[in-house]
Amino acid sequence: MKKKIIFFIPNIDDGGIEKNLILLSNYFIDKNYKIEIVYTRISKKIKKKLNSKLLLKKTIQYINFNFLNARINNSINCFLFFLVKIKTDTNSVLFSMQDHPFSILLSKFKKIPCMIRIANHPLGSLRFFNNYFKFLLKITIKIFFYNFATVIVCNSKESSKYFKNLLFIKKKKVYTIYNPIFINKNQRKYKRDRYELVTIGRLEKQKNLVGLIKAFKIVSEKNPKVRLTIVGKGSEKSSLKELVNNLKINSFVKFKNFSNPKKFYEQKGIFILNSFFEGLPNVLIEALSYKIPIISSNCQSGPKEILKNGKFGYLININDEIDLSKKIEHVISRYSEALARAEKGFKSLDRFSITKQCEKYSKIITSL
Repeated sequence: MKKKIIFFIPNIDDGGIEKNLILLSNYFIDKNYKIEIVYTRISKKIKKKLNSKLLLKKTIQYINFNFLNARINNSINCFLFFLVKIKTDTNSVLFSMQDHPFSILLSKFKKIPCMIRIANHPLGSLRFFNNYFKFLLKITIKIFFYNFATVIVCNSKESSKYFKNLLFIKKKKVYTIYNPIFINKNQRKYKRDRYELVTIGRLEKQKNLVGLIKAFKIVSEKNPKVRLTIVGKGSEKSSLKELVNNLKINSFVKFKNFSNPKKFYEQKGIFILNSFFEGLPNVLIEALSYKIPIISSNCQSGPKEILKNGKFGYLININDEIDLSKKIEHVISRYSEALARAEKGFKSLDRFSITKQCEKYSKIITSL
């Protein structure tokens, strides 16, 4: 008898986690699993893309603490709703994609196995935006709860290694499963302008777009041909536009709302990811599938695995606008070399195929 998989994901926005949710739920439905998604908030765009055969369960608002942000309130309400309203049995598996301590507690109350998927490296995701005391407190709480998960799935080998090296976490319950992703197999060559730079993603602090803009300013002063397109939406948009204005590079930088990124991958010359931290960034895999030269920060934990330590692109220091500006200049001046690296990366993409990665999830869930 197939398992019933209940996804716990309180805040469904428009990011990499949601792409994985769509691909995984579609795969499990095709394999005749029963699928439920318990959430508090959902993006209209994502809702339209979800399979009509799955069961969406929106939580009731039980509490709303003014001293907590909306995401945390949503997670608490999701926890309470799941506890009171969601029926489970011995054939149920809780699949946590966000706020894992809540999911792990639910699994204990409901007496069902819990698989948690770690989207970002646990250290990188906390180190940059917390003081040392808060960092230690948050990482201690997370690791304490993670120890009680039935299975921990990491999307990079570096993240898995971190958990396996913790003495109190059993190595047998930690798995590496890359993000399943649809890979563009088009073999055609693209006409690219090496002076056209692009970045795609949420306009949030994590992506360090401030550093990218400052690096671009340095490059543009030496080479007025360069242009930068920033594709995405997020809370940083207005402040980023203000920075561009203050640096007097308005005529060189364009902001585009997030839409189908295909045309940007096909038409631009260099793709840049300048994040403070990541898990396994889908945008890098997508960029490789379009053979566009890539520059990425060597952050924890996915870029160096995707780019094979620089064989398929270029890695830079984290939060180092000087290093980034020099790498942009290098790629522009040696563009044939950059295209050759991207071509090699394109040929390596089978490792991220949807079937290979989803089968790993299915095998684990069947064993629970």
